[in-house]
Amino acid sequence: MNAAEQLYRLQSAELELAQKQQRLQEVEASLGESEALRQARRALAEAQAEQQRWTIRQRDLELEVAGLTEKIARSEKRLYSGVVKNPKELTDLQREIASLRRRQAKLEDDLLEAMVHREEAEAARETADTALAQVTARWEAEQAALRQERQALQEAITALTATCQALRASLPADLLTTYDTLCARKHGQAVTRVQGGSCGICGVAVSARTLHRARTGEALQFCSNCGRILYVP
Repeated sequence: MNAAEQLYRLQSAELELAQKQQRLQEVEASLGESEALRQARRALAEAQAEQQRWTIRQRDLELEVAGLTEKIARSEKRLYSGVVKNPKELTDLQREIASLRRRQAKLEDDLLEAMVHREEAEAARETADTALAQVTARWEAEQAALRQERQALQEAITALTATCQALRASLPADLLTTYDTLCARKHGQAVTRVQGGSCGICGVAVSARTLHRARTGEALQFCSNCGRILYVP
């Protein structure tokens, strides 16, 4: 195995390692509660609060209507009992009963409206509850898959790190210096595979002489255009 092939293997391992590390960061960032889950919880909390508000409103109106009904009944009983003899008192009592009935009618309308709103709020709460259950189920499945992927990535990173260390240990220091310098300038791609007589990255043709030297392993050969190390399989 010539130096170019060794460096190409090292580059392949290091590029794969970098990809795995990047993906691991993405997976770890995705673990935990998602925004969709938080939104679904907020929507349910708002729906529950709205339902409670109209439930309380309905109950208060029911109590008020019941109290007013009882008051009207007492006033009518007094009106028709014959206890009140004074004409003015009778007239005032009749007016009071009429006023109470108008108030009762208004309260009953308000009560009917409150009942409608409560039913709508209850339906909205049930919808939000179902939506949260669905989002939670999807989130839990995604989290399980992410945890499995994280485990696989961590194992792959450990293996690739060992491979890279072993490959670097087997290479001369001067070759590693050349390789690392090019990696820093070429975004991690210091070595290019020759394909069809051309550089596999920039596409410029490689001369027959350079191709022969690269193939036989006579020192490192470089692309005349992009300057990368040439590797001929």
